[in-house]
Amino acid sequence: YYPQISASANYQDSKNTDFTVDPNAEINGKELSGTLSLNWLLYDFGKREAQVEQTYQAMNSSNFKYNDTLQTVAYNVISAYYNTLSAIEELAAVKADEEASKKSFELAFKKFELGMSSKADTLQTETTYIQRQLETTKQEQTVIESKAKLAKLLGLPPSMDIKLVSSYANTSDELLSKKVEDIIDIAMKKRPDLAAKVADVKASYAKVRQASATYFPTISGFASKSWIDEDAEIDNVKKDRESRSIGVKISLPIFTGFENTYSLRNAKFSYAAEKEALQQLEQEIELSVVNAYNSYKTSIKSLTLATKMLESAIENEQVALGSYKAGKGDIISLMEAQSKLVSARKAYISAQYGLYTSKVALLKTAGELNLKNLGTLQ
Repeated sequence: YYPQISASANYQDSKNTDFTVDPNAEINGKELSGTLSLNWLLYDFGKREAQVEQTYQAMNSSNFKYNDTLQTVAYNVISAYYNTLSAIEELAAVKADEEASKKSFELAFKKFELGMSSKADTLQTETTYIQRQLETTKQEQTVIESKAKLAKLLGLPPSMDIKLVSSYANTSDELLSKKVEDIIDIAMKKRPDLAAKVADVKASYAKVRQASATYFPTISGFASKSWIDEDAEIDNVKKDRESRSIGVKISLPIFTGFENTYSLRNAKFSYAAEKEALQQLEQEIELSVVNAYNSYKTSIKSLTLATKMLESAIENEQVALGSYKAGKGDIISLMEAQSKLVSARKAYISAQYGLYTSKVALLKTAGELNLKNLGTLQ
């Protein structure tokens, strides 16, 4: 929108021979010249405004994409954090199961020595004990890998041993108090990736306007001032010249080898593609919100059922162990009860942290993963 002002200066010192005057005479000339010019675009039928709009929307798109990247990083860190805590708690559960299987093995061995059970009972409990040791070893590796992944996301060396404080998320159902349609509406307003795509569509449309404006003339104002100081020794002549000009220029493209046509056609196709991409993204967001919403509801039910299952498995294992000690139960029943307890503990831990992760996923899908909502997770 501002004028363009330029200045130039030129100095030359020349020696020439004019044979028409005197073949032996040299003409020494010195010349100093300068030009100051101004050009100002007055009107171009919207091309300039379209260029500004493209730049503005490109800036908006970059800002929204930056926000989307921040939310993605936050989600990945939170997920890795809960996955690591889940792996740590599962390791503790596996170690507890290992200790329980060890006691069962020791109990079966004592009963075998006293002649109260068969060798098969001892071998079965020993096999189970070794299996629990193997599971503990595998789970220890899982914890190491989970910590390494979290450290990498935090920008720390993967080999760093990260110490985490257990943190339980707020599992209140304030999100479920809203209809899924309402959450979709929130996502359509808050999702930064959608806002970035809208900015891309606007920038693409501005490019169409810019290409269309190339068919029209441009109107510019100009002004210039030039001067020449010339000093020639021949005839002792010194010439000083000065010129000024001001006016308006109209430039109209008549034929550009179809460049304008191709540029406009390309811009229209790009605009159509961006609109289709926007519609596709809107559909993807609707689907992702519905899936995240249902996943969150399912996670709540899963945790409730896993809690009941764990309570039942703990009681069942205690009853089976007491019966076996009293000689009323067999080793098979005890091992089955212990195996169910192992599965119940793993299911409870998985359901617990699965619920936390699904809640964060719903927040991100709705475009609500921000510092304020992160504070309400605890």
